[in-house]
Amino acid sequence: MIHLHLTAIFIAVILYIITLISYSKNPSSENKNGKIMHMVLRVVYLLILFSGLMIYVQNMDVISALGSHMMYGIKVLCGLFSIALMEMSLVKLRKSGKGGMWLVITIGLIVVTFLLGAVLPLGTMAFN
Repeated sequence: MIHLHLTAIFIAVILYIITLISYSKNPSSENKNGKIMHMVLRVVYLLILFSGLMIYVQNMDVISALGSHMMYGIKVLCGLFSIALMEMSLVKLRKSGKGGMWLVITIGLIVVTFLLGAVLPLGTMAFN
């Protein structure tokens, strides 16, 4: 399940960049390619949320034994906020053509979320 989660995150970041470039070039409502990529990205968001929830539920005993519930809770919140900020930055860019501040915050939070996931115990198990 970890491989599905990491693959979905990788695909989401790639789709986010493609959609961001598409909306930067043409933020009008007639940008069909941008809308299609944005909808596919929203489906990938659901896949990320589902796989993340399944990883958490399947490894509940390991998380309890390590006593790291709070850190995993923080990672879940960072992940949810990352997805929300990705969506908000794309919508802001499409509607007004400006989204620089949202973009910087989004990229920063994605990096923090990824590093937090890699540092936590389940993250090190994924790379063994």
